[in-house]
Amino acid sequence: MALYATGLNAWNQLDFGSIKKEQEPDDIFTFTCVLKDNDTDYVRPFPSYTLVYTTRDLLTPTHSSGLIPKSHQKLSSHNPHHYLHFAEASNDTIVIPNHPTNPYPIQYPSLTNLLNSAPVHTPLSYPSLKISQLSAYATGFIALSTPSPSEPSPQVHSWGDPRYPPCLARPTCPITSPASTPSPIPDLLSLPTGPIVKISSCSSGYLLAALTAGNDLYIWGHASRCASWFPNVPHRPEPVLIGSDDGKDIADVAVGQSHIIVLTTDNEIWGRGDNSSGQLGLGRNVKMTKEWTRLKLDCGEDDNDDEKKRERIKGVWAGERNSFVIVEPA
Repeated sequence: MALYATGLNAWNQLDFGSIKKEQEPDDIFTFTCVLKDNDTDYVRPFPSYTLVYTTRDLLTPTHSSGLIPKSHQKLSSHNPHHYLHFAEASNDTIVIPNHPTNPYPIQYPSLTNLLNSAPVHTPLSYPSLKISQLSAYATGFIALSTPSPSEPSPQVHSWGDPRYPPCLARPTCPITSPASTPSPIPDLLSLPTGPIVKISSCSSGYLLAALTAGNDLYIWGHASRCASWFPNVPHRPEPVLIGSDDGKDIADVAVGQSHIIVLTTDNEIWGRGDNSSGQLGLGRNVKMTKEWTRLKLDCGEDDNDDEKKRERIKGVWAGERNSFVIVEPA
């Protein structure tokens, strides 16, 4: 499999091949192959580094690039399971979901607090919530629940700073449904094309996305914070049409700080938003696109090449200001 990447590379987070890293690396402005590994499974982007996991080792990343903060290194060595699953918002709040060594989600005010042997604040816990997916946005979190007797279908829960209600996308009440406690988003229940199967957001962003089993994409977020690159973002989840009047079926979605990319079921990549660092792969001359635009990989082949047409895109991922695509061989 081949990993393609584009966008910000200030910390060499897109450079997997060089032994000697550039002190002042250039950003990458088109989707370029940066790594080949037949067992590549998924990508985990952070602001200053990138991890690539393979099916050979599901706990420890096989490949890494960029500058890993000391606090992240400490968490990785102190508790590998916590490190594998944690999400951190840009307001420093951190959530550890349930995993094999952690029975239920716990929340800390900061990573420093988690690593402190005598925490200053008692962590919050959510025993009734079982999480299958967790994603941070700038001031909070969204989580996809695991089906249970109390929630037969997966539900999207949101919680975070009450000063940003559009990101929560649900009614709040200090007593029955506080903003700081995970609660389901009503508009993502009983959807026409089935339950939500994928969620995405960026730890420093204000746009959130959810994908249904029937390949419909829903987005919502803070309109004023997203206005420069995604005008009129709804404050409640609404379906999005991409690529045609009827809209293409969406297979995957990834949200960055100020950009979003999607994979369609017919093997196309589309995106919109900021491209000032090349995060959409549209070249140096395009700084922004406020319309959905088809994106292409720099495969070095003609668009009509039959072998390239047979290659399948496995998935898409987004960092704050970069994007990643895994391509399966023909």
